Amino acid sequence: MSRESILQAVREASRMNPIQSIQPKHFDSMVYDRENLLAVYMQYQQANMAKLITTTQNALSDTINAIIKECDIQELLCAKNILDIQDSFMESLHTQTLLYNESVDNVRDKLFHIEASILHAQVGVANLGILGLGTNECNPRLASLVVKTCIVLLHKDTIVPNLFAAFQRLKTSGQDSGLPTNIVFLAGPSRTADIELQTVFGVHGPQNVYVVLYE
Repeated sequence: MSRESILQAVREASRMNPIQSIQPKHFDSMVYDRENLLAVYMQYQQANMAKLITTTQNALSDTINAIIKECDIQELLCAKNILDIQDSFMESLHTQTLLYNESVDNVRDKLFHIEASILHAQVGVANLGILGLGTNECNPRLASLVVKTCIVLLHKDTIVPNLFAAFQRLKTSGQDSGLPTNIVFLAGPSRTADIELQTVFGVHGPQNVYVVLYE
């Protein structure tokens, strides 16, 4: 069977998949203030050890530059979807920036030596205090994993009550209104504990996570 025949069979199987016709139902049994999702999200996101900052879209550059100064960031890895915020955003950052628009194989030497990254989350989950990203070439998965400090932008209007609603929202970032092929949920800085219960940050991912909430 040729490669094209296999791909065609996969495409047809996707269209005829009976799972697509199922309408899942979800009952959210957690107790939280459903009338104030922003406050709930902020409470749990801070509990997950992320450094939370609130600002406006017009003040984003100043907010990011303050983080750059605080962390003494010399080089910043930028996901492509950061360009959607405003044309001059990257030019206004007070540090050297590298746009993540190439294959990891082409930028491997630089990628694993950059200390910080900035990316944009598509959804915030209020009752868990986490961020959701449908990763693709505009929002690469590695951008949130290989750096010491990760800065994540999140619009306040994209905060949803629970994980079920988050998946529904992330469907809009996939192909043909389906879920993205890869989804990353970020709670906060990477941490682990040894047998003596000594918590260590930054073992499997970023040591510092800044969540910049803007409106």
